[in-house]
Amino acid sequence: MKKEFIITGVFVLQFIIMGWMYFHFAPSSENAVPADVPVASAFLDTANVKPAVVAYINGDSINSNYQFIKDKEAQLQNNLKGADAEFQREYAKREKEAQELIQYAQSKQLPEDEARVVEERLAQLEGEIQQIEAKMSGDIAAKKEAMMKELNDRVKQYLEHFSLEKNIDFVLNYQEGIPIVLHGNPAFNVTAEVLAGLNQEYQQEKAKK
Repeated sequence: MKKEFIITGVFVLQFIIMGWMYFHFAPSSENAVPADVPVASAFLDTANVKPAVVAYINGDSINSNYQFIKDKEAQLQNNLKGADAEFQREYAKREKEAQELIQYAQSKQLPEDEARVVEERLAQLEGEIQQIEAKMSGDIAAKKEAMMKELNDRVKQYLEHFSLEKNIDFVLNYQEGIPIVLHGNPAFNVTAEVLAGLNQEYQQEKAKK
């Protein structure tokens, strides 16, 4: 009983606070929206506001089954393999030179100035390797970013005409770990139609190339 009383008290307190905020912060005629401010068309007739039509897609299904993503990921993997092979070649050349310099330095007592030259060259070789690795990593990251931008543009453009055909006002995304839809009636899940349309559109583009 004590627990129920506490919970009830919390709700009563919230009600009192909300009432106080309403009477103290309710918009007055002085703070009304000016007449020249544009109003969204759905709210022009305030007595008959059009209810929004909402659908949602499952982002995980799009990511797993959209052929465009599969093709681009395969290209990225090939780019990654090529970059790795190139890095290994550049690394091997510099490693060979570094080993030769170390062996030369260890084979005899070098004068101080010559030892300094060897040390500087070794540091230079290490810096070159780091620069090559950074450049290749940057190139791959740029390709991934470009892929994500193209993906977002494609889905957005497709949903624009898909929504127009279906008279949908909003298409939300449900994805494991980052849900924008906490609950959705399966009747409004348009993932299958969107995915089929995206793949059809993409296959038609590939056929023209």
